[in-house]
Amino acid sequence: MIKRQKLTIRNTVSGFLVMIILITGFGLNPVSALEKVPQAGIAINGTMVDGINPIRLNGQYYLPFMQLSKILGYNHIIFEKDTMTYETTDGSTSVRMTLGGTMAKRGDDYINIDPPRWFNDVAYVSLGAAGALYNSFLYFKRENGSIQIEKPAERYRVQAGDSLWEIAQAHHTTVSALKRINGLQGNIIYRGDVIKLVPRQQAKEMKPAEEKQPVPKRYTNTEGQVRDLVIQQAERYIGAGYKFGATLDEAPNLFDCSSFTQLVFQQNGIDIPRTSRQQASLGTSVQNLERGDLIFFTNQDLYTDGRVGHVGIYMGDGDMIHASSSRGVHIAENFMDIGYWQQNYLFAKRVIE
Repeated sequence: MIKRQKLTIRNTVSGFLVMIILITGFGLNPVSALEKVPQAGIAINGTMVDGINPIRLNGQYYLPFMQLSKILGYNHIIFEKDTMTYETTDGSTSVRMTLGGTMAKRGDDYINIDPPRWFNDVAYVSLGAAGALYNSFLYFKRENGSIQIEKPAERYRVQAGDSLWEIAQAHHTTVSALKRINGLQGNIIYRGDVIKLVPRQQAKEMKPAEEKQPVPKRYTNTEGQVRDLVIQQAERYIGAGYKFGATLDEAPNLFDCSSFTQLVFQQNGIDIPRTSRQQASLGTSVQNLERGDLIFFTNQDLYTDGRVGHVGIYMGDGDMIHASSSRGVHIAENFMDIGYWQQNYLFAKRVIE
């Protein structure tokens, strides 16, 4: 019997890599260990959404990375051939990995994953790695041969190298909260363990509120004029549709929340990055809002780690203009009087200064 590796709390985190490296042909066990399996249905929260072609290696299921990414709404995928690096985003968070190692990057968090595999020019990730990358929980359902996805995740499958401290950091909670909800007396966890995550209401990502990265500007108007122009430009897109993970190439017909804010500000001489999490790191945190300020929310329907998941533009008089999944680009009047936005509100940042 193979002794399982103990994973303990670490006091410091160092030596992290920005990406994992997948090298074609390396990392695969002998061909005899690799099995092709029939196409499987893939379901999200019990609803069948697609089919997928898994492989099985040493009894462990792996899914094609690009196909899975699109199923989960990470529609914008970049592949850097020279380094075999993949980067994909859902408009909120970017996931970056390359092929063959054991570490990846989700947003600003470095996470441990099972080494991705490369077979017949296709990248594959294990169910556990996929869960870590996409804040979901995946498992094989033997009764009907399907792949089941719980999204957002309420539990997490421990990866090699994980500690309770790292899991807590990645899910914006504390070690003590994880230990309490899982009834753990000590700090030891094992690869393959399934642990409960804290309820989503208890997890909030507040670190970006403290960050103040410079905002590239290309305008000569006064601050007040730019604020007015940003609002006027945003209003021109009212009625445009919503697409999760939409790209700028799909504008102005389709937006997600952060492609909308990116384009509106870009058209007025202010360059902000693509995802809401990246946008949240810019500018200055503010309590008293002014027209043109960016306002950030988590999305408890998608994420249990409390991450930044939505962004809108403050219009003044308590109103917000944004691209929402239910209504596309529209104005939410007195948004802080609406229970959903009250519960999910994180902070506001000023990028027009």
